[in-house]
Amino acid sequence: MVVIPAGQFQMGAPDDETDRGNDEGPVRIVTIAKPFAVGKYEVTRKQFAAFVNETGHWGNARCLIWNRSQLAFDDARSWLDPDYDVSDDHPMVCVSWWDAVAYANWLSKSTGHTYRLPAEAEWEYAVRGGTEGAHSFPGGETNVCAYGNVSDLSAKAEVPEWNAVQCDDGVGFGTAPVGSYLPNGFGLYDTIGNVWEWMADCYRDSFAGAPTDGSTWGNGGVCNAVLDRGGGFSNVFPGHLRAANRSKAPSPHIAVYSLGFRLVRDLEPSN
Repeated sequence: MVVIPAGQFQMGAPDDETDRGNDEGPVRIVTIAKPFAVGKYEVTRKQFAAFVNETGHWGNARCLIWNRSQLAFDDARSWLDPDYDVSDDHPMVCVSWWDAVAYANWLSKSTGHTYRLPAEAEWEYAVRGGTEGAHSFPGGETNVCAYGNVSDLSAKAEVPEWNAVQCDDGVGFGTAPVGSYLPNGFGLYDTIGNVWEWMADCYRDSFAGAPTDGSTWGNGGVCNAVLDRGGGFSNVFPGHLRAANRSKAPSPHIAVYSLGFRLVRDLEPSN
């Protein structure tokens, strides 16, 4: 875990930001009053397997995958085999929002610390790493291959119909071991690319009325409308790799071949 300092930042994208989504504003100043800890890496397959072995919680019975021609549910695919090569140090995928919450609850009980999915505001603050521009990494999209596993030229060589950024990390179709790329300004890895990450909040199509203290805006499981952020290795569209980009998930029950999670840990008062 990496301790993220308290501070203020401008959340969302200004109206004139290129490829801005309609749900990324209005921008507002958010104050993070207390430091908190964030996973240095996305939760790995090995970490989730320990949870499964102890509790018997297998996770979603089917996964939405890219079957080399389209997105489709496949009952034969799971976090053990998402239809591309994975190993223990790869990020967890094919995991629903509820599976991620169950893992966080188990980890909390096992360790005595409070682990949870991040509030969207906490996530954006941590991912920006002190930056203020459209991208949280230098050089824009053509330089992203140094900072994350995204849909690039090697991925497009395997899936020609995908959009791709004009750089190449050599990974191709699938995830990479966590920590394979350069960290952001706070020392977090894979904040852009590798897998999309579940947020705790309800999805809303505007930040109007959103809290400005970094807290969660509703419970995604209760409102049944959740979101994921951060981009992944899969098909990339203009603007996906910006720090403010947001994606609405169809359901908290869905599991996807390019969607995983990262946890936050609340710090004890002595910290």
